[in-house]
Amino acid sequence: MTYESSVMAVKMFEFSSKEELFSFNANIDCPYCTKPVTASQHHLSTHHLRCAIHYSENGIGKFSIPCFCPEERRGKRSHWHCTKCTKIIQRSSDFRLHLSNHGMVMTDKPQDGEETSMDNTYVSDTPEERPPCQKCDSLFATPPNFRQQSKQQNGKHEQPMLCVDAKNGIYVTPKDSEGTSILIHICKSLVAQSFLCELDSCREFMSMAAQSGNPGKECFHLERTKNARCYSPPPPLCNASLEEMAEKGILSKSRKDECMALVSRAFMEEVDCVFPVFWEENGPERFVYFSVFADQNEVWCTFGRTCVTLDTKFGKWHCQCPDANNAQYSCIHQHLCMWWVFQERPCWRQSATVNRMVEMEEIPAKIMKTDDIL
Repeated sequence: MTYESSVMAVKMFEFSSKEELFSFNANIDCPYCTKPVTASQHHLSTHHLRCAIHYSENGIGKFSIPCFCPEERRGKRSHWHCTKCTKIIQRSSDFRLHLSNHGMVMTDKPQDGEETSMDNTYVSDTPEERPPCQKCDSLFATPPNFRQQSKQQNGKHEQPMLCVDAKNGIYVTPKDSEGTSILIHICKSLVAQSFLCELDSCREFMSMAAQSGNPGKECFHLERTKNARCYSPPPPLCNASLEEMAEKGILSKSRKDECMALVSRAFMEEVDCVFPVFWEENGPERFVYFSVFADQNEVWCTFGRTCVTLDTKFGKWHCQCPDANNAQYSCIHQHLCMWWVFQERPCWRQSATVNRMVEMEEIPAKIMKTDDIL
């Protein structure tokens, strides 16, 4: 069988066990690679299974493997074929998000000897013999699936969700389930009947679900609100702190007036102008995030708020607004957060040093030195 014919004849990307992967591709050229190579167990294990993404669908453990086939070549980079739709995803983090939007539950890679599938596992016909979840009363046929459910229900893999605007139902949560906790805003307001996520991929997923007859389907960011922290107002910004910053020459009089005006508008809207967000209990405390009132509704501030990030290790400031890209001055949102730091965390501005740029994925960044506020 030639390479081209094997690719056309055999193309499967989702498996329930490694044995299924090995048997399905036995005695053929690897359909997932660009060059003809025998799909041996060693090749499949080292080039595909090693990088597989594991997840659970309806309580059944499954995994998808990366592909290098000619259908979507990007240099030497691999890609992922979604078996739930026809999309081809380039990055593993985006593929995890895509699978989550399809309702899959991301799981850890099984340990050696732990069966990924239920195919070879005895399933009792007696419900009482199946371990029940203590929180949702679901019954699970195998201990691995029960352990995964327990971890999820106990919040060990649950990303944090924090309410920053109780009036309008605005929350903040990490964009991804892994890696740096880049902040995004979502809106879930029962009063206004607004259930929105700022990510285009999530909006597309919910729109597709509504067209398919499931208008109540939410992306996994919105689903996190069931475990959200209750709203607790942050310390208010004091004018005396801003006056002291102006006296020290940290900001101009015109920028001081702009900051005070935006704080006043936030007060009139009955929302917090600057809301600090700390994820240190869920990861490293290097990055501190601020949800900042923008009084606009643009792409960079979908729900009238934008995100400002402080890298406490290198003293770098990042903001999503277009003004943050101006090399001549810092945006008003960064100055508002500096106001909060100057007032509430003077140790940060005293100890921060700046010696190089730190890139943050997918955040348009204007770098501002924290020692400028000393």
